[in-house]
Amino acid sequence: MTTHRPAPYSPYNDHSRQSAGGMRDDNRRCSMADIWSGYLDGGYFDPGGNLRPDYVTRDRIMPVVQQLARENLTAHQMRRFFQHCRALEAALLRAKPDSSWPQQRTNLMRLDVAAQDAFGKSPPKIPSLFHDFIRRNVGATKTEKDFLQGFLPHFEALVGFSSGVLKESERR
Repeated sequence: MTTHRPAPYSPYNDHSRQSAGGMRDDNRRCSMADIWSGYLDGGYFDPGGNLRPDYVTRDRIMPVVQQLARENLTAHQMRRFFQHCRALEAALLRAKPDSSWPQQRTNLMRLDVAAQDAFGKSPPKIPSLFHDFIRRNVGATKTEKDFLQGFLPHFEALVGFSSGVLKESERR
């Protein structure tokens, strides 16, 4: 007797089940490592202290954007998290040099909390890939430079390349 076996999971298939809210409701999870081999290995900066171009180039960012679109992340959901980062940036730029990073790093860690909360809802409010993006980047951000010159430009590139690709919102 032949038994039917489902095709192995690929982050690029379009046949995943969707919940009423649009997020995946099965056990398949897509991570940054599925799309970007070696993601964040070695940090944001090259040996000269410059941002690695991969973190802001179309060729590296678009596969992530396309998968986020397949998983139904909305532009509104992404902007909500990005605005949290912009508020941290503003607080750091207003503060005296080196005086507020410890406090703002704690506020950055709250971004991971918010992502976990959104992902943990039933149905999830954000897809696993975006949750993983936030989790990995918050974990990789150790210094003010990491945040202002690494994570922030990288997230900005993701937001920018998402324009016109992600739906605005779930509401109609």
